[in-house]
Amino acid sequence: MFRWFAITFKYQALATWISIGLLLSVLSGCSTYGDSVQAVLDDVRAQDYARADKVADDSLSPIGRDRLLYFLERGMIAHLDHRYQDSNALLEQAYLISESLYRTSATDWLASAMTHPGNASYKGQLYERIYLHYTKMLNYLLLAQQQVRGQRQEQLLDSARVENRRIQILLDENVFKTGDYEQAKTKEEKLFSKISQVFRRLNGDPVDVEKLKFRDQAFSHYVMGALYEQYGELDNARVSYQRSATLYEDGYAKQYNLDHDMVKQAWSDTIRVMQKAGGYNGRWQQLVKTKGLDSTGTSKNSIADKKRYLYQPEKAELLILQHVDLSPQRKVLNMQLMINSDSRQLVIRPVPIGTRQEQREQMAWFYILYADKGLYNIVRDFSDGSILNSEGVLFNSRATTLQPVWSLVRDTGLDVILGNGGVRIAVPYYPIPYAPLISANVSVKGAVDGDKGVVERKKVMIKADSVAMLGLLQQVIAAQGDLNSAMAREALRNMVTQEAVKDMGALGMLGGKLLTASTTNADTRNWLLLPHHIRVQRLQLEPGQHKITLTSRSTKGQTIKQDYDVDLKAGELEILALRTFVPTDASANNLSASKVTQ
Repeated sequence: MFRWFAITFKYQALATWISIGLLLSVLSGCSTYGDSVQAVLDDVRAQDYARADKVADDSLSPIGRDRLLYFLERGMIAHLDHRYQDSNALLEQAYLISESLYRTSATDWLASAMTHPGNASYKGQLYERIYLHYTKMLNYLLLAQQQVRGQRQEQLLDSARVENRRIQILLDENVFKTGDYEQAKTKEEKLFSKISQVFRRLNGDPVDVEKLKFRDQAFSHYVMGALYEQYGELDNARVSYQRSATLYEDGYAKQYNLDHDMVKQAWSDTIRVMQKAGGYNGRWQQLVKTKGLDSTGTSKNSIADKKRYLYQPEKAELLILQHVDLSPQRKVLNMQLMINSDSRQLVIRPVPIGTRQEQREQMAWFYILYADKGLYNIVRDFSDGSILNSEGVLFNSRATTLQPVWSLVRDTGLDVILGNGGVRIAVPYYPIPYAPLISANVSVKGAVDGDKGVVERKKVMIKADSVAMLGLLQQVIAAQGDLNSAMAREALRNMVTQEAVKDMGALGMLGGKLLTASTTNADTRNWLLLPHHIRVQRLQLEPGQHKITLTSRSTKGQTIKQDYDVDLKAGELEILALRTFVPTDASANNLSASKVTQ
């Protein structure tokens, strides 16, 4: 009898280390959604869209849990391949699927509870649904710009207007739920908010959800303003531009690390369209003063900048939308969940895997969002990678006392399930969303009046929106819920497994744990062919032929050049939508791309 107890004790001590060792071997085989479509991403970067579409069709399915992604990814490939009608047909299917999946079914819940969230149908994030309609809107606009004036062009612009309205409805519904930026600022001044912040700091909660919520999208309103302006609804254009400018100014630009110049750009376009519409005398002049657009200066550039908000009917206008590279991929953070019966604590420890960079990012994510420490600024310390300089992220865990609920822990058997090495849990995380570009500039060569010849103008592209930051902050907000769900799910799954193998002895119990760990995973799905971020520049030019050269500098030191020819007409707005991919091969110094529109 004594010998049996001694062997059992040694087994329990050894089981913890065996569990960890075998767990690490299991983790090495874990895959993500990004891994499954990596060939598609590589082909898209190489601009081999025919092959990318075939691979996407083979690797994803139009039925089942990933059906939304099947249509989203293929819809974007068709858009990049200038097959705008095909793109709209695919994205319309994605829209219908997303709408039908708005409510999670009981079947999906059961699949998620007993395996992992990736087995439920993917229904998309709010920002992905907005960009679905944004891409369709661009498709219709680009098709309309290829038509001569007439009924067909009007039909295409009307279709773009439908997508515009769909975006507006989604954003208005979200503002109704979350409140706008002005309401958020007012709330911060309330006594309750200040008191709750004290307790958040004491509890080490790093996330002030109110500051990170996706409330409204300034960039979408800006593009909607351009759309309204293009088909002559100038008052609607003014409303959209002004809403965009106000959002950028009130917090959107700061929240998503965008260029402050976008605030001035949006206000400039608000003022210019007011002049174009007429009837706003006095109001637009006041905006010029209050928004700092009447800055004095004597240099040639400052004089030109002061004129950028003035409507010049003899000029043509060009709006350049630069969609940069690819959206970051969600990955898996593995953790060990266990109960220390002696101290009656629930302990969570990260189990980093992958390259050194990936391991440090996983430790940093755990440190900021889950570890025992004080408040961190997620936007500042994670999005730019500065958190990796802190050695504190390498040694951290989270321990929560179970003393108040210990009797319930014993009654449910959690102390047994989570003892002896604990269990594996997995949650999604975002890698650090490093900016793919250092800078981007546009130069224009084209006709001018008189005998001045050809003049070249250069402008800096303005960072107007960041899909990477939208995804990152959404994941931060969901992080605590992801952890709570993962803990409950894996505890339940291990209970069911242990009950099934209880007659097989200690080794059977260990095998049951490892079997459950091998099927544990996190939901890493997201629309990967969305851009990392978007830059804009708006130019007033002489009518006629112009050569547009976009020169981008990547963080790898590459120079990416893209050339386009445009034919502009006086009094009209042309939209040039393009995509800039950063080559993965550092030896590729110069790339050129053909014209996207016209």
